[in-house]
Amino acid sequence: MRAETPFLVVRIMRDGRMDLFATGRYLDVIVEDAGALRLRERIVVCDSSRVDTLLALPL
Repeated sequence: MRAETPFLVVRIMRDGRMDLFATGRYLDVIVEDAGALRLRERIVVCDSSRVDTLLALPL
């Protein structure tokens, strides 16, 4: 099975200001294995035009 899920990451600053940090979508491949659904593959497509390269936080 294939699934597509959008995501949005908002960074909240200490002063309460919010900045849009990243947007995109997950492209997943899900398989059945012994009666359980398992994630076989996940591709992350980042749609943001700007990425803060000075911030060392994984998405």
